[in-house]
Amino acid sequence: MLGAVLISTLTIMLSSGDLKAASGEGNTTLNDNNISAGNQDQADINPDALYADQPLDSAIKAQNPTLALFKSMLVPGLGQIGNKKYIKAGVIILGEGALIATLVHYIDKTSKAKEAFEQGDEAEVPKLFRKYQSAKDQRNSTAWFTGTLIFLSMFDAYVDAHLAHFPKEKGEISFDVVPGRPGGDGISLILSCSF
Repeated sequence: MLGAVLISTLTIMLSSGDLKAASGEGNTTLNDNNISAGNQDQADINPDALYADQPLDSAIKAQNPTLALFKSMLVPGLGQIGNKKYIKAGVIILGEGALIATLVHYIDKTSKAKEAFEQGDEAEVPKLFRKYQSAKDQRNSTAWFTGTLIFLSMFDAYVDAHLAHFPKEKGEISFDVVPGRPGGDGISLILSCSF
């Protein structure tokens, strides 16, 4: 607990510039470029090596995040297209399109099952009610999945628009051939992708 409070305090004080604090083991001096303690090794912090300290890419023209959110809400994948995330846009267009088509199918199936239940014979009422209930459950679950995917696509478009100016790390694809298990025959093929 004390360690967490000390780290929090030091983090807050580090953000304000140079810091000198007394510790039980000796004087500790902290500033933006180094950390040193009386009885500890010296550790240098290079701000240029930190990802968060890299300059923002101002050459990228990004869309307004709120606009991206509403575009993605109204038209499947349009917010992702505005963010130039074409693969995501394609996945979202296919996913939302399939779910919307399935939802329309279950809405129609539910209304037909309800009509059949309301006009059915006394002997068939339990069977028709189960059929109607099943169609209604399928319709409702599909509606929830559709709404969730629309919300996630809106959130994704909004966040991507906010992060458009952040520095990009180049993705790497590597392909390695390594020996199989120790003591066994064979080889292993490893495909790695970082993005």
